[in-house]
Amino acid sequence: MIFSRHCWFFLWGALTLIGAGRGYPGTILSIGHRGDSLRAPENTVAAFVACSNKADLVEWDVRVSADGTLVIMHDATVNRTTDGSGNVAALTLAQLKALDAGSKFSPSFAGERIPTLEEAITSTVPFATPLIEHKAGSAAAYLAELQRLGAITNVVVQSFDWNFLAALHALEPAIPLCALGNSILTPALLTNAMNAGARTVAWEQSRISAAEVSLVHDLGLKLFVWTVDGPAIKTFIDLGVDGIISNDPGMVRNFQQPATNGPVNFPAGLIAYWRMDDGLTNAMAVPVTDSKGTNTATLARGDGLSHWAGVETAMFGGCLQLDGLNASVLIPRTDSLDIGTNGLTLSLWVKLTRLPSQLAASYGAIFDSTNDAYVVYLDKGSKELRFKVTDVNNHAARPGIPETALQTNQWLHVVATYSGQASPIGGEAWIYLNGEAKDAHYGSDSNPPLGLTGNVKPGQFAAMGREGHTGASYFSGLVDDVAIWNRALNATEVATLHQAGQAGLSLGDLLRQPTALIQYRSIQLAEGNQVAITFQNMGTWKSFRLLRAASLSGPFLPIYELAPTNLSRGVYRFDCPRDAAPACYFRVEAY
Repeated sequence: MIFSRHCWFFLWGALTLIGAGRGYPGTILSIGHRGDSLRAPENTVAAFVACSNKADLVEWDVRVSADGTLVIMHDATVNRTTDGSGNVAALTLAQLKALDAGSKFSPSFAGERIPTLEEAITSTVPFATPLIEHKAGSAAAYLAELQRLGAITNVVVQSFDWNFLAALHALEPAIPLCALGNSILTPALLTNAMNAGARTVAWEQSRISAAEVSLVHDLGLKLFVWTVDGPAIKTFIDLGVDGIISNDPGMVRNFQQPATNGPVNFPAGLIAYWRMDDGLTNAMAVPVTDSKGTNTATLARGDGLSHWAGVETAMFGGCLQLDGLNASVLIPRTDSLDIGTNGLTLSLWVKLTRLPSQLAASYGAIFDSTNDAYVVYLDKGSKELRFKVTDVNNHAARPGIPETALQTNQWLHVVATYSGQASPIGGEAWIYLNGEAKDAHYGSDSNPPLGLTGNVKPGQFAAMGREGHTGASYFSGLVDDVAIWNRALNATEVATLHQAGQAGLSLGDLLRQPTALIQYRSIQLAEGNQVAITFQNMGTWKSFRLLRAASLSGPFLPIYELAPTNLSRGVYRFDCPRDAAPACYFRVEAY
């Protein structure tokens, strides 16, 4: 809201929530398995380069050609990944270089070649540390090549052959070593790894639990896990491993995103917003009002009952209480709901009465449609709360929240996002629970290399509580504050929505405040127990003052002695000592 003299900019959310978490970015090392092997052919320069801005280390496999050159290839033969055949050890470098190592992955990579160790290192070191896995060859041959390239200390060498590691360590102790394994971890085994010169172990994921993490760390070693994809990445981040080897290094990074990775602008792209407050004034109300646009829906109730719940039950104001039998909200198809972009966000608060495995039917439709353009539903078979998005090419992705992360009879904040992108693997679909990323799928689930790049599929005859206008799969539970954007919200916005909800603020409250003339950027705990509050001046304001309160209701008192730092291009930051109160709320006064 703008006053004649100044405007207020509210930075919602308790600092105890925003400041909690790991020291991002890069707490857990992201390691590309054979490069970014979801987006480019494995063990090629293209796959290594695709790891830029995604991986801290890039792993590849080394074998020896018939004429003694160290080359990059996982298998003993070239049959699986190239257009040739035969053993690597039986082919000369020239013969290996004549092979196409890209077309089998995607025609767009036709002509990609098998790299040498030198080419692999030189293509990776500008942005990541090479993790060189020994498949064949002597310790002396590896040392000679690393010495020639001047790469003794800026690589890591790993192997399942610990005798090879010991031999390499004896020749050159300065080379960092990693011991690979997949058996049960024991102190004796780890001692053997250390005796071979390794100070890091890389272990198969099924062998790793909290006990193994503690065992490795107690001995002063680092622990990598392999090969981890999908929601399991979050599991190992939470266990506190030191690095994750993944076919999807970008996801390892994304699961560690700070809550301040982008600006907050909730009005941008908002196309529908159902506050679910219609029943507060009329217990038998039929319209379910879209307070943003023209997508007002109809409450269908075959039992003739109200199905509206009041403030004592709702997350905010009122809410809808669905019975899983015959009550649903029918949403007409409109041009806005057809999206027409390759970006989408669906946000809602939901209280479950049943977990997915407890459903009588196969599905429980929370926000659903008969053509599955974009839906959120309970899936009995996978035991997940899922998001499905389909593009105009009928490619679909289905990231999900596992049942073990869900609870009944308490409000949960679910956000689903889709961002299409033109790459061999395609766009990305994310699902968040209570502000945290839980799963992400890249490309289409059925055939990832086909991609998921198009606009969202049109024809969204949607419903809340059942599968479209004519389907069944009724949902039992409460739904509140449902919103749709024709863009993918960033992690900051997702976290802010959840944090605001915890403070009793709906999306509608956030839309009223702040104005577009001052835009929220971030709020986070910094070193020295300081709170860094960053915002952007979108108007002609000349001066700013920070106010603070111990509770959302205030009073907000100015901190007169504090002046913001001008970070250039209209971006400012207040560095404020954290109050002793358990929660602090801030707002900026602009003149």
